[in-house]
Amino acid sequence: METMVNPLEKRRLGQTEMNVTAMSMGGAGIGGIFGDVSDADGVAAVEKALELGMNWVDTSPFYFEAERRIGIALRGVPRERYYLSSKAGTHRDRFQDYSADAIYWSVENSLRTMGVDYLDICLIHDPLPQHMDKVLGHGGAIEALVELKGQGVIRSIGIGVRSHETIRRAIDTGHLDMALTFNDYTLLRQTVLEGVCDHADARGVSVVNGAALGMGLFSGRDPRSVGTPRWTPRQDDVAAAVRVFEWCREQNVSILGLALQFSLRQRRLTSTLIGASSAKEVEECWIAATSPIAEQTWEALNDLLIK
Repeated sequence: METMVNPLEKRRLGQTEMNVTAMSMGGAGIGGIFGDVSDADGVAAVEKALELGMNWVDTSPFYFEAERRIGIALRGVPRERYYLSSKAGTHRDRFQDYSADAIYWSVENSLRTMGVDYLDICLIHDPLPQHMDKVLGHGGAIEALVELKGQGVIRSIGIGVRSHETIRRAIDTGHLDMALTFNDYTLLRQTVLEGVCDHADARGVSVVNGAALGMGLFSGRDPRSVGTPRWTPRQDDVAAAVRVFEWCREQNVSILGLALQFSLRQRRLTSTLIGASSAKEVEECWIAATSPIAEQTWEALNDLLIK
């Protein structure tokens, strides 16, 4: 019988010397991607994550106010207490610009906004297939990030994108330490294992899971009520999530706990990023991740997930 995974278990990130917590803090929620968030709530969410022992905060300039709020939360926190990552290529002032010049500009802007001297990880963010020749070619994003890594401005290189083919192509450069995909290892689908992990594992690249809650479908709310003006789930995903939601109610099991622990138990995923937008939501994720779930529930879930 497998014991429950400690969310603070340390897992090595790729071939780096970084050991990140199995559950870490993502920045999309606190930035306001899923709905309006106050400065106070966004800052408090980061502070609560650090207080609980999470040691990695991931963000992007694309996430509205996330970098600024993270910078406020990190003031006075010893730099060695946390790992910090941000992304380049999707800053709203230079959106989908994957030239080396844009990457230098974006990284400098992120450092200034968050008030830090270096990033532990910088990820190429959301390139479309038509951007990849620029990303990988001369004068492109990879070239800039390799140079910044040599200068110590960043410590490692990653990519954050949904497309598995794009991730595999970036991994094949030999420059990546990690890949972040989202909504690909959830109670709905686990396509990341074959689509990314098989390729990454063979090359010593870590895979990190974002949106383990299915972009809110497994947050504990009725999936039929999930969605914002900025994002609406697919109806077939909602229907599938409702099935799991109702099953959890019948089993008297927390769907939030089930979704988070489902990801944490998958050791091919180095870390699971939570998208909480307040200290209360961080606390709820923590309680859900640390509340035992009976082994027979996991066994029954395997049957439920068979397509």
